[in-house]
Amino acid sequence: MNRIPFDPNGPASNSENLFGLPYSVSDADLVVIPVPWEVTASFGSGTSKGPAAVLESSLQVDLHDIEIPEAWRTRIALDKFPIKIFEKGQGLNQVARENYGADSLESINDACEEMVQWVQERSNELLSDGKIVATVGGDHSTCLGLIQALGSHYNSFSILQIDAHADLRSSYCGFTHSHASIMHNALKVPQVNKLVQLGIRDLCEEEANIIRDSDNITTYFDSKYRESIFRGDIWANIVEEIVSNLTSQVYISFDVDGMNPALCPNTGTPVPGGLEYQEATYLLKKVAETKEIIGFDISETGNGMIDGNLSARLLYKMANLALRIKKPHDTSQMAHAQGNQ
Repeated sequence: MNRIPFDPNGPASNSENLFGLPYSVSDADLVVIPVPWEVTASFGSGTSKGPAAVLESSLQVDLHDIEIPEAWRTRIALDKFPIKIFEKGQGLNQVARENYGADSLESINDACEEMVQWVQERSNELLSDGKIVATVGGDHSTCLGLIQALGSHYNSFSILQIDAHADLRSSYCGFTHSHASIMHNALKVPQVNKLVQLGIRDLCEEEANIIRDSDNITTYFDSKYRESIFRGDIWANIVEEIVSNLTSQVYISFDVDGMNPALCPNTGTPVPGGLEYQEATYLLKKVAETKEIIGFDISETGNGMIDGNLSARLLYKMANLALRIKKPHDTSQMAHAQGNQ
Protein backbone atom coordinates (compact mmCIF):
# COMPACT_ATOMS: atom_id res chain seq x y z
CA MET A 1 0.00 0.00 0.00
CA ASN A 2 1.33 3.44 -0.92
CA ARG A 3 1.38 5.82 2.02
CA ILE A 4 2.20 9.50 2.17
CA PRO A 5 4.86 9.68 4.91
CA PHE A 6 5.03 12.42 7.48
CA ASP A 7 8.23 14.38 7.10
CA PRO A 8 9.23 16.19 10.33
CA ASN A 9 11.93 18.02 8.35
CA GLY A 10 9.56 19.57 5.84
CA PRO A 11 7.03 22.41 5.99
CA ALA A 12 3.79 21.82 7.90
CA SER A 13 1.27 20.11 5.67
CA ASN A 14 -1.62 19.78 8.15
CA SER A 15 -2.83 23.31 8.89
CA GLU A 16 -5.71 22.00 11.02
CA ASN A 17 -3.51 20.66 13.81
CA LEU A 18 -0.90 22.21 16.04
CA PHE A 19 2.62 22.12 14.56
CA GLY A 20 1.23 20.43 11.46
CA LEU A 21 1.35 17.09 13.27
CA PRO A 22 -0.57 14.20 11.70
CA TYR A 23 -2.54 13.21 14.80
CA SER A 24 -6.24 13.34 15.61
CA VAL A 25 -7.91 13.86 18.96
CA SER A 26 -8.88 10.20 19.11
CA ASP A 27 -5.31 8.89 18.80
CA ALA A 28 -3.55 11.74 20.67
CA ASP A 29 -1.75 11.42 23.99
CA LEU A 30 -2.22 15.11 24.75
CA VAL A 31 -5.18 17.22 23.64
CA VAL A 32 -5.20 21.01 23.69
CA ILE A 33 -8.62 22.62 24.17
CA PRO A 34 -8.84 26.08 22.58
CA VAL A 35 -10.90 28.47 24.75
CA PRO A 36 -11.35 31.76 22.84
CA TRP A 37 -12.89 33.76 25.70
CA GLU A 38 -12.02 37.16 27.19
CA VAL A 39 -15.30 38.44 28.58
CA THR A 40 -13.84 39.98 31.75
CA ALA A 41 -10.71 41.43 30.12
CA SER A 42 -10.13 44.76 31.86
CA PHE A 43 -7.40 46.40 29.77
CA GLY A 44 -6.11 45.27 26.38
CA SER A 45 -8.26 43.06 24.16
CA GLY A 46 -7.55 40.35 21.63
CA THR A 47 -6.77 37.28 23.73
CA SER A 48 -9.92 35.54 22.52
CA LYS A 49 -8.08 35.29 19.20
CA GLY A 50 -5.03 33.85 20.95
CA PRO A 51 -5.83 30.18 20.19
CA ALA A 52 -6.02 30.92 16.47
CA ALA A 53 -2.75 32.87 16.67
CA VAL A 54 -1.08 29.93 18.42
CA LEU A 55 -2.28 27.47 15.79
CA GLU A 56 -1.05 29.68 12.95
CA SER A 57 2.33 30.29 14.57
CA SER A 58 2.78 26.64 15.50
CA LEU A 59 2.98 25.72 11.82
CA GLN A 60 6.30 27.58 11.68
CA VAL A 61 7.87 25.76 14.64
CA ASP A 62 10.65 23.35 13.68
CA LEU A 63 9.92 20.03 15.35
CA HIS A 64 13.40 18.97 16.45
CA ASP A 65 14.08 19.52 20.17
CA ILE A 66 17.71 18.95 21.15
CA GLU A 67 16.59 17.93 24.66
CA ILE A 68 13.77 15.58 23.63
CA PRO A 69 14.76 13.13 20.86
CA GLU A 70 12.12 12.75 18.15
CA ALA A 71 9.75 15.02 20.04
CA TRP A 72 7.42 15.10 17.05
CA ARG A 73 6.52 11.45 17.66
CA THR A 74 4.55 12.36 20.78
CA ARG A 75 0.92 12.67 19.80
CA ILE A 76 -0.39 16.21 20.27
CA ALA A 77 -3.76 17.26 18.87
CA LEU A 78 -5.90 20.41 18.91
CA ASP A 79 -9.49 19.93 19.96
CA LYS A 80 -12.35 21.34 17.90
CA PHE A 81 -12.56 25.13 17.91
CA PRO A 82 -15.69 26.16 19.93
CA ILE A 83 -17.26 28.73 17.62
CA LYS A 84 -20.30 29.29 19.87
CA ILE A 85 -18.06 30.06 22.86
CA PHE A 86 -16.09 32.56 20.78
CA GLU A 87 -19.16 34.31 19.36
CA LYS A 88 -20.93 34.56 22.70
CA GLY A 89 -17.84 35.93 24.39
CA GLN A 90 -17.30 38.62 21.77
CA GLY A 91 -20.66 40.22 22.48
CA LEU A 92 -20.40 39.96 26.24
CA ASN A 93 -16.95 41.53 26.45
CA GLN A 94 -18.27 44.79 25.06
CA VAL A 95 -21.14 44.73 27.55
CA ALA A 96 -18.71 44.13 30.41
CA ARG A 97 -16.53 47.08 29.42
CA GLU A 98 -19.42 49.52 29.10
CA ASN A 99 -21.90 48.58 31.80
CA TYR A 100 -21.25 47.37 35.32
CA GLY A 101 -24.90 47.36 36.43
CA ALA A 102 -26.38 44.53 38.50
CA ASP A 103 -28.25 43.01 35.56
CA SER A 104 -25.14 42.93 33.40
CA LEU A 105 -23.05 41.48 36.21
CA GLU A 106 -25.47 38.63 36.72
CA SER A 107 -25.71 37.76 33.04
CA ILE A 108 -21.94 37.94 32.55
CA ASN A 109 -21.21 35.87 35.67
CA ASP A 110 -23.73 33.27 34.49
CA ALA A 111 -22.14 33.15 31.04
CA CYS A 112 -18.64 32.78 32.53
CA GLU A 113 -19.89 29.95 34.72
CA GLU A 114 -21.27 28.22 31.62
CA MET A 115 -17.87 28.57 29.93
CA VAL A 116 -16.12 27.06 32.95
CA GLN A 117 -18.61 24.19 33.04
CA TRP A 118 -18.09 23.52 29.34
CA VAL A 119 -14.30 23.35 29.77
CA GLN A 120 -14.74 21.09 32.80
CA GLU A 121 -17.04 18.68 30.97
CA ARG A 122 -14.84 18.51 27.89
CA SER A 123 -11.73 18.05 30.03
CA ASN A 124 -13.39 15.24 31.96
CA GLU A 125 -14.24 13.45 28.72
CA LEU A 126 -10.66 13.62 27.53
CA LEU A 127 -9.14 12.74 30.91
CA SER A 128 -11.42 9.71 31.11
CA ASP A 129 -10.05 8.62 27.74
CA GLY A 130 -6.54 8.66 29.21
CA LYS A 131 -5.41 11.93 27.61
CA ILE A 132 -3.27 14.62 29.15
CA VAL A 133 -5.26 17.82 28.72
CA ALA A 134 -4.18 21.43 28.26
CA THR A 135 -6.03 24.62 27.44
CA VAL A 136 -4.94 27.62 25.42
CA GLY A 137 -6.73 30.93 25.94
CA GLY A 138 -8.23 33.34 26.01
CA ASP A 139 -8.03 35.13 29.33
CA HIS A 140 -6.70 33.36 32.41
CA SER A 141 -10.15 32.36 33.68
CA THR A 142 -10.43 29.84 30.84
CA CYS A 143 -8.37 27.16 32.59
CA LEU A 144 -10.54 26.84 35.72
CA GLY A 145 -12.71 24.09 34.26
CA LEU A 146 -9.63 21.98 33.53
CA ILE A 147 -8.32 22.44 37.08
CA GLN A 148 -11.72 21.40 38.43
CA ALA A 149 -11.75 18.34 36.18
CA LEU A 150 -8.27 17.32 37.36
CA GLY A 151 -9.66 17.40 40.90
CA SER A 152 -11.92 14.52 39.91
CA HIS A 153 -9.00 12.45 38.63
CA TYR A 154 -6.21 13.13 41.14
CA ASN A 155 -6.21 12.95 44.94
CA SER A 156 -3.98 16.02 45.28
CA PHE A 157 -1.74 18.23 43.18
CA SER A 158 0.06 21.55 43.29
CA ILE A 159 -0.15 24.46 40.87
CA LEU A 160 2.86 26.28 39.47
CA GLN A 161 1.61 29.69 38.33
CA ILE A 162 3.83 31.79 36.07
CA ASP A 163 2.28 35.23 35.94
CA ALA A 164 2.81 38.95 36.35
CA HIS A 165 -0.27 39.10 38.58
CA ALA A 166 -1.25 37.22 41.73
CA ASP A 167 -4.84 36.62 40.47
CA LEU A 168 -6.08 36.10 44.04
CA ARG A 169 -8.90 38.65 44.13
CA SER A 170 -12.23 37.22 45.28
CA SER A 171 -13.76 39.13 42.37
CA TYR A 172 -12.87 42.09 40.15
CA CYS A 173 -15.37 44.71 39.05
CA GLY A 174 -18.01 42.33 40.40
CA PHE A 175 -16.99 39.49 38.08
CA THR A 176 -16.60 36.27 40.06
CA HIS A 177 -14.85 34.52 37.16
CA SER A 178 -12.53 37.39 36.34
CA HIS A 179 -9.09 36.68 34.96
CA ALA A 180 -7.92 38.44 38.13
CA SER A 181 -9.59 35.76 40.29
CA ILE A 182 -8.43 32.54 38.66
CA MET A 183 -6.14 31.42 41.50
CA HIS A 184 -8.70 32.43 44.14
CA ASN A 185 -11.13 30.10 42.37
CA ALA A 186 -8.56 27.36 41.72
CA LEU A 187 -7.74 27.17 45.43
CA LYS A 188 -11.38 26.26 46.06
CA VAL A 189 -10.72 22.90 44.39
CA PRO A 190 -10.12 20.63 47.41
CA GLN A 191 -7.43 18.59 45.66
CA VAL A 192 -5.22 21.66 45.10
CA ASN A 193 -2.87 21.51 48.08
CA LYS A 194 -0.22 24.05 47.10
CA LEU A 195 0.14 27.15 44.93
CA VAL A 196 3.62 28.28 43.91
CA GLN A 197 3.68 31.63 42.11
CA LEU A 198 6.54 32.98 40.01
CA GLY A 199 7.05 36.31 38.27
CA ILE A 200 4.52 38.23 40.35
CA ARG A 201 5.09 41.98 40.08
CA ASP A 202 1.60 43.53 40.03
CA LEU A 203 -0.86 42.94 42.87
CA CYS A 204 -3.24 44.69 45.22
CA GLU A 205 -3.09 44.92 49.02
CA GLU A 206 -5.81 42.29 49.41
CA GLU A 207 -3.70 39.82 47.47
CA ALA A 208 -0.52 40.69 49.36
CA ASN A 209 -2.33 39.97 52.62
CA ILE A 210 -3.63 36.65 51.34
CA ILE A 211 -0.12 35.59 50.33
CA ARG A 212 1.29 36.70 53.69
CA ASP A 213 -1.34 34.83 55.71
CA SER A 214 -1.59 31.62 53.67
CA ASP A 215 0.29 28.44 54.52
CA ASN A 216 -0.25 26.89 51.09
CA ILE A 217 0.83 29.80 48.86
CA THR A 218 4.51 30.42 48.14
CA THR A 219 5.20 33.47 45.99
CA TYR A 220 8.42 34.35 44.21
CA PHE A 221 8.15 38.06 43.49
CA ASP A 222 9.98 39.19 40.39
CA SER A 223 11.74 42.02 42.22
CA LYS A 224 12.99 39.77 45.02
CA TYR A 225 14.67 37.06 42.97
CA ARG A 226 16.07 39.68 40.59
CA GLU A 227 17.72 41.32 43.59
CA SER A 228 19.19 37.94 44.55
CA ILE A 229 20.61 37.56 41.05
CA PHE A 230 22.03 41.09 41.16
CA ARG A 231 23.82 40.11 44.38
CA GLY A 232 25.38 37.05 42.77
CA ASP A 233 22.83 34.24 43.08
CA ILE A 234 22.16 32.15 39.98
CA TRP A 235 18.91 31.16 38.28
CA ALA A 236 19.64 27.45 38.74
CA ASN A 237 19.60 27.83 42.53
CA ILE A 238 16.36 29.80 42.47
CA VAL A 239 14.71 27.22 40.22
CA GLU A 240 15.83 24.40 42.50
CA GLU A 241 14.10 26.10 45.41
CA ILE A 242 10.95 26.74 43.38
CA VAL A 243 10.71 23.10 42.32
CA SER A 244 11.28 21.89 45.88
CA ASN A 245 8.06 23.62 46.93
CA LEU A 246 5.96 21.62 44.44
CA THR A 247 4.31 18.31 45.20
CA SER A 248 4.86 15.19 43.10
CA GLN A 249 2.04 15.98 40.67
CA VAL A 250 1.93 19.47 39.21
CA TYR A 251 -0.42 21.54 37.09
CA ILE A 252 1.32 24.44 35.31
CA SER A 253 -0.67 27.60 34.72
CA PHE A 254 1.30 29.80 32.36
CA ASP A 255 -0.01 33.31 31.87
CA VAL A 256 2.27 34.72 29.20
CA ASP A 257 2.31 38.14 30.84
CA GLY A 258 4.67 36.48 33.31
CA MET A 259 7.24 36.89 30.55
CA ASN A 260 9.14 39.97 29.45
CA PRO A 261 6.40 41.98 27.63
CA ALA A 262 8.71 42.39 24.63
CA LEU A 263 7.93 38.71 23.97
CA CYS A 264 4.15 39.14 24.28
CA PRO A 265 3.35 42.78 23.42
CA ASN A 266 -0.34 42.13 22.74
CA THR A 267 -1.18 40.28 25.94
CA GLY A 268 -4.09 41.82 27.86
CA THR A 269 -2.20 43.32 30.83
CA PRO A 270 1.57 43.59 30.16
CA VAL A 271 3.86 44.55 33.03
CA PRO A 272 7.57 45.55 32.84
CA GLY A 273 9.96 42.87 34.09
CA GLY A 274 9.30 39.16 33.83
CA LEU A 275 11.01 36.03 32.62
CA GLU A 276 13.08 35.58 29.51
CA TYR A 277 12.31 32.61 27.27
CA GLN A 278 15.32 30.51 28.26
CA GLU A 279 14.67 31.15 31.94
CA ALA A 280 11.14 29.85 31.52
CA THR A 281 12.09 26.74 29.56
CA TYR A 282 14.88 25.90 32.02
CA LEU A 283 12.33 26.03 34.83
CA LEU A 284 9.88 23.83 32.90
CA LYS A 285 12.60 21.28 32.20
CA LYS A 286 13.59 21.12 35.87
CA VAL A 287 9.97 20.64 36.92
CA ALA A 288 9.62 17.75 34.47
CA GLU A 289 12.78 16.06 35.72
CA THR A 290 11.35 15.32 39.16
CA LYS A 291 7.58 15.95 38.93
CA GLU A 292 4.68 14.63 36.89
CA ILE A 293 3.03 17.36 34.84
CA ILE A 294 -0.65 16.37 34.90
CA GLY A 295 -1.91 19.24 32.77
CA PHE A 296 -1.27 22.86 31.90
CA ASP A 297 -2.61 26.00 30.30
CA ILE A 298 -1.21 28.85 28.28
CA SER A 299 -3.35 31.91 28.84
CA GLU A 300 -3.58 35.56 27.82
CA THR A 301 -1.97 35.04 24.41
CA GLY A 302 -2.49 38.22 22.42
CA ASN A 303 -3.61 38.40 18.82
CA GLY A 304 -0.27 39.00 17.15
CA MET A 305 2.51 37.16 15.35
CA ILE A 306 5.08 37.66 18.14
CA ASP A 307 2.58 36.59 20.80
CA GLY A 308 1.50 33.51 18.89
CA ASN A 309 5.10 32.56 18.26
CA LEU A 310 5.98 32.71 21.98
CA SER A 311 2.96 30.69 23.08
CA ALA A 312 3.35 28.08 20.33
CA ARG A 313 6.94 27.40 21.37
CA LEU A 314 6.07 27.26 25.06
CA LEU A 315 3.22 24.90 24.20
CA TYR A 316 5.47 22.55 22.24
CA LYS A 317 8.03 22.47 25.05
CA MET A 318 5.47 21.87 27.80
CA ALA A 319 3.56 19.26 25.85
CA ASN A 320 6.66 17.22 25.18
CA LEU A 321 7.88 17.56 28.75
CA ALA A 322 4.49 16.44 30.04
CA LEU A 323 4.69 13.40 27.76
CA ARG A 324 8.32 12.62 28.59
CA ILE A 325 7.41 9.45 30.52
CA LYS A 326 5.42 8.01 27.64
CA LYS A 327 7.11 5.89 25.02
CA PRO A 328 6.62 7.16 21.46
CA HIS A 329 4.04 5.30 19.45
CA ASP A 330 5.13 3.12 16.58
CA THR A 331 5.35 5.66 13.80
CA SER A 332 7.10 3.47 11.25
CA GLN A 333 4.43 4.39 8.73
CA MET A 334 5.30 8.06 9.17
CA ALA A 335 9.05 7.83 8.83
CA HIS A 336 11.10 10.48 7.12
CA ALA A 337 10.21 10.80 3.49
CA GLN A 338 13.73 10.22 2.26
CA GLY A 339 14.09 7.15 4.45
CA ASN A 340 11.17 5.51 2.68
CA GLN A 341 12.42 6.14 -0.79
